[in-house]
Amino acid sequence: MMTSDDLARLRDFGEPTYAQSTVGLSVSPDGEHVAFQIRQADPISNSYCLSMIVMATNGHGEARIVDRGGELILRHDPQWGLGPYPSGNAKAIKAEWSPDGRLLAFLKQVDGKVQAWVADASGGGSRAVASGSSDVVALKWADDAAVLDVTFEDLTYLKLADAQEARQGYHLDDRFAPVTRDRPFFRAPLPLLNESVPASPFTTSSVTSSQAARPAPTPLPYWLPLAIDDQGADVSIDELARKAGINRNCTDNACNGRILAAWRAADRQSLLFLRRVGRASGDMALYQWRVGKGEVIERFRTAGLLLGCEPAQEMLVCAQEEATVPRRIIRLNPRTGATNLVFDPNPEFKRFRLGPVRRLFWSNDRGIETYGDLVLPPETQKGEKPPLIVATYRSRGFLRGGTGDEYPIQPLAARGYAVLSFDEPRDVASFAKTSSRAEYGAINRKDWANRRSIQSSLEAGIATVERLGLSDPKRRGITGLSEGASILWFSLINSNLFAAASVSSCCEEPISSMALLGEGGANYFQAAGYPLLSDNDQPFWANMSVSRNAARLNTPILLNLADGEYLHSLVSIRALRFFRQPVDAYVFPDEQHIKWQAAHRLAVYERNIAWFDFWLKGIPPRDAETAKRWTMLRDRKPVAEKKAG
Repeated sequence: MMTSDDLARLRDFGEPTYAQSTVGLSVSPDGEHVAFQIRQADPISNSYCLSMIVMATNGHGEARIVDRGGELILRHDPQWGLGPYPSGNAKAIKAEWSPDGRLLAFLKQVDGKVQAWVADASGGGSRAVASGSSDVVALKWADDAAVLDVTFEDLTYLKLADAQEARQGYHLDDRFAPVTRDRPFFRAPLPLLNESVPASPFTTSSVTSSQAARPAPTPLPYWLPLAIDDQGADVSIDELARKAGINRNCTDNACNGRILAAWRAADRQSLLFLRRVGRASGDMALYQWRVGKGEVIERFRTAGLLLGCEPAQEMLVCAQEEATVPRRIIRLNPRTGATNLVFDPNPEFKRFRLGPVRRLFWSNDRGIETYGDLVLPPETQKGEKPPLIVATYRSRGFLRGGTGDEYPIQPLAARGYAVLSFDEPRDVASFAKTSSRAEYGAINRKDWANRRSIQSSLEAGIATVERLGLSDPKRRGITGLSEGASILWFSLINSNLFAAASVSSCCEEPISSMALLGEGGANYFQAAGYPLLSDNDQPFWANMSVSRNAARLNTPILLNLADGEYLHSLVSIRALRFFRQPVDAYVFPDEQHIKWQAAHRLAVYERNIAWFDFWLKGIPPRDAETAKRWTMLRDRKPVAEKKAG
């Protein structure tokens, strides 16, 4: 059965999300090869093994390693108009093929700096071609394989201005996000610098005569991707067709709704499109619209994920995940729906005995349908009812560790827990016509309408599991990060569902939300309907503030916090500890919203299992000091809340 260490060491590619643009597959101009970067965590050395791989798209032959080494590159996307803002998410490294298909260009971080590298696609070596004091953020080939256009993030003058301001003291303004750090960020967008650099060393020294005789690559693939400007909007295939020069309307219901990705045939006689379908949008399906015949045919459907598909001649090369199958690369025939395996990063995964997975559907008190994936222990006795752990807040693809990957689902199942991977329902505001993000947020926040909707779904999902007799109603735990943490805190404050909780981020409080996030964060929450600090809106905060409910929050709570966020939690933790509630907290250094360090990930996995073992099974942790501390929490005498007057 799978252990936490096994899960932590799985090989991955792309970003650990379900967005279409975050996979990092790159198909060669002739469609015969795909390049991608593989990473594997090593918790002992607290590092990652990174390799750039080239594989035949037909799945035949061995994977070719064309580059090794480097450091994990993390995303630093703008946040609230500030940057570079850390998130902790790994960046998908997508290689760029040279026009002749002989070279690969890609980003590689060495000694903390992101550089532009070029590798011989046949395995003849790799080298840096552009590096400097600023990070490379993008690259692309010029018209030939001799020149690479490189984009740097040019922070030189901003850093000089920062150093000069520091000597006089920083002006406390909207550049600060105090919860993250005690100095200002730069305002986004950040300045960029473009350079053209030679990539010629490989074109002369390492390309063999047999490579030079390779036929010219196909100029264009058969399927051409159609750009989707806003992944969060409902885009019809008619809109995309018109952009592609096809003035026909699709009347089939499959053509409506949110389109995740789309391609048109070179002859403009067919369109492919991918969208979420089925009950509670729990599946993904690929459709072919044969424009001339006016018919739409479902070619492929999965309850898992199909991501980042790239055209390869008349095929698509995609990343695929299923509930019990980690991410791998497949080739898909859009005309038949047939697939074949191109590359499996984790062939040894088949040896694990996994807990069975069952998808359950239900509706909440508003009639909004959602689902959860219930993972049961691999071994259970007849009539046995294991404790139930709820993982939040999306259940899509491989069931690894919930959103943020801190709650190891299969290792928990192997330990004898039932795990409900909960997919939160559609927002209440999504059913209303809104003209702005602020209006959308205000509908969700009014009387905590969306939180109440999610809580109702959570209660209905747990009831569904328990009606089936598959878990113990007296032993329930809940987990969460980010939105999942908000689900957790609202549930602890507004129900008595859970006997234990573990959380990765904390909490919505007046000071935390309206001050510690800085001006940008305060403006965001104010626009979403939060009261000003001066309002002291007691009814608003009564259902969400941990500090204002600390006297009665006696559920054992474990917090595994990033040092880039832990200040946000101090008000809540202090209030809980004042009332001697069973709370324990850890802070992980050099971490952000998503914890990226290999050693930390494994430590969080193992501590979470130990926490639920202690509170739901009565099993003490192996560490004597931890066992003593948790026993004292269990045996404490809470402080009674003082009544006013």
